[in-house]
Amino acid sequence: MKKLLIIAVMLMASISFSQITYSKDYLGNTVAKDQYGIIVAIGTVDYLGNFVWKDAYGNIITTESKDYLGNIVKKNKYGITQSVQSTNYLGEIVEKDIYGNILYTLSTNYNGDMVKKDKYGNILGTYRKDYLGNWVFYPEY
Repeated sequence: MKKLLIIAVMLMASISFSQITYSKDYLGNTVAKDQYGIIVAIGTVDYLGNFVWKDAYGNIITTESKDYLGNIVKKNKYGITQSVQSTNYLGEIVEKDIYGNILYTLSTNYNGDMVKKDKYGNILGTYRKDYLGNWVFYPEY
């Protein structure tokens, strides 16, 4: 049992620090793959115009919709709000939890890359385009 727990923790750590690539498939869906090419999630637009992330088996992970202020509201598979994404006065994208605490901030650097920072301003990683035009997340170790 102890070995199983250690293996599970190591697997979670490797997934959380892995490189994620976002690309489009032939249907126009957004596909998130890990560094080995395994599909982590597929993003589609439903009939209401909401953006829905599903796993490789078609199960809903999260749903993103806009509220009356233009903010993006992220809900889990049960419809419970998890976070709200808005734009601040600097043009940065700020994601907050349901209590108003900042989870992360996305800003553009001089190269046109998206830099992801935590609530203290520490860099978590960078989204860069590769030679195919896909967005790739490079975590900051």
